[in-house]
Amino acid sequence: MYQTGIVLIAALAAVSLLPSPAPVLWVVRALTLSLAPPLALLAAALAVVAVFAGDLVFAVVAAVTAGAQVCVAGAQWGQALAMGVRPSLASAFLDLTGFLRARAPETRELVTRDGVSLPLGVWHPADRTTTGPAVVLVHGGGWAGGNWRQLRAYANWLADNGYRAVCISYRLAPPARWDVAPFDVIDGVRWVEAHAGALGVDPDRVALFGSSAGGHLALLAASLGEHPRPRAVVSVYGPVDLLSLYDTLRHKRVSPVGREVAPLVDFLGGTPQEVADRWEWSSPIAHVESAPARVCVVTGAQDQWVPLETITPYMVAPELPTLVSLKRADHCFDLVWGSIPAQAARFVVLEFLRQAFAR
Repeated sequence: MYQTGIVLIAALAAVSLLPSPAPVLWVVRALTLSLAPPLALLAAALAVVAVFAGDLVFAVVAAVTAGAQVCVAGAQWGQALAMGVRPSLASAFLDLTGFLRARAPETRELVTRDGVSLPLGVWHPADRTTTGPAVVLVHGGGWAGGNWRQLRAYANWLADNGYRAVCISYRLAPPARWDVAPFDVIDGVRWVEAHAGALGVDPDRVALFGSSAGGHLALLAASLGEHPRPRAVVSVYGPVDLLSLYDTLRHKRVSPVGREVAPLVDFLGGTPQEVADRWEWSSPIAHVESAPARVCVVTGAQDQWVPLETITPYMVAPELPTLVSLKRADHCFDLVWGSIPAQAARFVVLEFLRQAFAR
């Protein structure tokens, strides 16, 4: 039985080292990187079992696998400490599903500028006696999936830290939603401003937060010049240059041609050759000069779906200084809520919001 466990963990570790895994293996890779501490401990325990069983070959395989996972966890841990984070080992081992602990939200509905009703959820802090800042959260899902409940762990966490958290919806592709989804996000911010009194929100202190496709929409919506403009924007592994992302994915992927860029094509209604103007307009990097002064981008250094090299050009402007690239972290590194990269990301976000709302 222990041999099966050793082979499985060794296979997981091998997948985590692949430079460009197929989409099916990407989830395995992302989870393996996020679960490095418990996998290292499990591999070490299996190595001990193999030694006592006299099976030196499997013992060596398990020991090497444990060492590899220790190196991954060590890189994550060292970076977190350098950032001022004190990661919790207990959380890294045990806190796997933060969304399961999220409180039930207050469910509401917003009506967009063109009359479409979209659901949303509101999480309140424990102290509702005074007005305070709010964070509007935009979910990911490749512009075609997900819903407002997807970021409930973040919403619950923000509420625990004194913020009003509002998870909003937007219209999904297909059909092409490039011309409506960003404005659905803006309408979500307007909804919060319109209901600021009832929610206990200071309308001058509202931020946007998005992950993956939601991070892209948050950055884009905040940069289009419409009011109200959020005071700050946080993008967690969200694309900023869709043309660059398209080219990079086409060259890096080992999946069937077109599959890796299908979400982009569906969202925009065509390839760059077919609808070039949409690709340019829908890229936050095209609107960088009108972006909010306070922008924070958090991403994984090993992100396979939104590679780091497609994000760094966005950060050239001096007024957009906050880019955090997390070592040994892939796209959706926060699927494991207690992972070391996820803990570091939350620390960065909380400190960024504190400074943004203090000014």
